[in-house]
Amino acid sequence: MLNKVLNPDFIIRKMVPQDIEAIMAIEKEAFSMPWSKESYLAEMKNQFACYLICDVGGQIAGYGGIWIVFEEAHITNIAVNAEFRRRGIGSAIMLELEKKAREKKAVRILLEVRPSNDPALKTYKKLGYMPSNVRKEYYSDNGEDALIMMKLLF
Repeated sequence: MLNKVLNPDFIIRKMVPQDIEAIMAIEKEAFSMPWSKESYLAEMKNQFACYLICDVGGQIAGYGGIWIVFEEAHITNIAVNAEFRRRGIGSAIMLELEKKAREKKAVRILLEVRPSNDPALKTYKKLGYMPSNVRKEYYSDNGEDALIMMKLLF
């Protein structure tokens, strides 16, 4: 089981069903269209998916998920609890998801992000993700486009 120590305060590990309540609280705080509890429970059983959490002193500070199918990986979601933001937790989760994708022989990784989400855009660009396309009217809550960002993994 993955249990990576980033520093004495951070541990990144696989998401387990006992994490769901904390995940749902972050999900509702971070997203206007949160995923359901059932969606996360199903994803933990999905053979193509990997979901990780960041534990800080026994509290779930953030989480992220990825689907890895053949040579392509797709980040499904990533969020950090507001009280833990700007500490590198999101970047640490992203880097660990990239590592998982490389282990499964993925050569590129994709994600969608709202163009209005400046903090996420800055993080993704810092990590080497480049804009590659736009999905028009992707977000059903307000019709906002999604910016597709990509990173090569070799």
